[in-house]
Amino acid sequence: MLLDWRGACASRSHTVQSFRAPTPPSPSTGPGAIHRGVPALTTTPPPPAHTTSTFIFCISSFLGLLDQQEQQQKRTTNSSNTSNTTPHTTGSAAGGGRMESPSAGGRRRGNSRINAEDQALDQIAKEAEARLAARRQARAEAREIRMRELERQQKELEQTADRVFDLQQQSIGLSEPATALVTTTPRSSRILAQNAVTRGSALSSRRNSEDSLEEEARSLRDLRHELKDVEERFRKAMIANAQLDNERSSLNYQIQLLKDKLEEVEESHSQLQREYREKCRDREALKRNNDKLSEELKLVQGQLQERDALIEQHGLVIVTVENEDGTDAHRALVTADNAQLLKSVPGSLDVRLKKFAAEKQELQTELQSLQQQLNDIKSKGRRYTSMNGSLVDDDYEDAQREANKLITEYKYKLQKAEQEIANLQASLARSETQVIRYKSTAEAAEKAESDLKIERRKLQRENREAMDRLEELETSNNHLLKRLDKLKNVKSNILKDI
Repeated sequence: MLLDWRGACASRSHTVQSFRAPTPPSPSTGPGAIHRGVPALTTTPPPPAHTTSTFIFCISSFLGLLDQQEQQQKRTTNSSNTSNTTPHTTGSAAGGGRMESPSAGGRRRGNSRINAEDQALDQIAKEAEARLAARRQARAEAREIRMRELERQQKELEQTADRVFDLQQQSIGLSEPATALVTTTPRSSRILAQNAVTRGSALSSRRNSEDSLEEEARSLRDLRHELKDVEERFRKAMIANAQLDNERSSLNYQIQLLKDKLEEVEESHSQLQREYREKCRDREALKRNNDKLSEELKLVQGQLQERDALIEQHGLVIVTVENEDGTDAHRALVTADNAQLLKSVPGSLDVRLKKFAAEKQELQTELQSLQQQLNDIKSKGRRYTSMNGSLVDDDYEDAQREANKLITEYKYKLQKAEQEIANLQASLARSETQVIRYKSTAEAAEKAESDLKIERRKLQRENREAMDRLEELETSNNHLLKRLDKLKNVKSNILKDI
């Protein structure tokens, strides 16, 4: 397109330099004047200096403006390339200066790269708009200059055509008086000879003038054809320029749309990153709670092991106590002897205690009956001794010793049974409280564990969804970046062609 402009300007300058306006003949009288004035049609004096110089100055200024725009375009492309490379160097220098976490460094490098690309794209868009405005202004000025030049050339062509017509009319008018002079003055042969000579010279000059007029008309036709060709080329160039402007505006609109989409994708990406960070923080908190509960569980297990060791050290045994219907079994801490006694009686603890109480009651009734028998024996012995004297003393003492022995034995059994019952009741109370506490702790731990498992599964599912969404956004972002690079290349090619 630039070559077409330069060719059109060169053709215009050539046509202006090739055109020369003929000068009219001098206003002198006589046949010599005709002879002197007719050859003036073929002379080509130089054109006016101000028209050619202004046209050449306008064309040179227009070409200089186009060269300046090309240089400015090259500088902007170089600056955009350097601005695209500077964020990476600054990011690497900043990363070498201080130690940061990989995630923070990656986010900062990503943000700096995005900001640098946005700035570079904004700068390129601003410079392209400035170049477009300057190019439009230059085209408008060149259009005005061309219109003025075409008007001036049209006026000059009309003036030259008028001059040629006037010269033709003058040549025809001068030839007619010459013939009339030959017919009306037959006085002398010398005058006739002179008239013949002048008539021959006039005829030859007329032929020369007609030839020059034909050449001028032919040159005028050629100039008109060239002017039409130049106008047609100018019209085609303007149409092509308008089409390129429309394509450039459509590409700019597409670039703006892609920028908007890229901003939306970046906003959604940042929102997902924030949500991902929040989920990571929640996950870390749940992980800390899980670790804390695990430590508490280990502590409880250690306490249970210590309890078992203490129970074994003191010779105690944990027995399982059930209710009458066999439900709600709980444990109790008793001695080994008591455990053997409890094992000897089947059933729940209440049943065993009832059996022990019944046995105690039976033993007490038996003890009372034995005491009653002893008292009866004593009273009978007194009566018998009073009747028989000392013959029965030995038997009485033996019976009394046996009775005392039985009494002491039954008392010992009774005390032992009472002690066992008291120990069983105390161990039952302690075991019930421990069982209730351990049961509540176990239920809380199981509930917390189930909640943690549910939350863990939920977090894993959300993490997978976030990772999938992140991968989709990364792929779409890469696709948009590739499309943006293609549009940049197309834009640079269009600007180079312009």
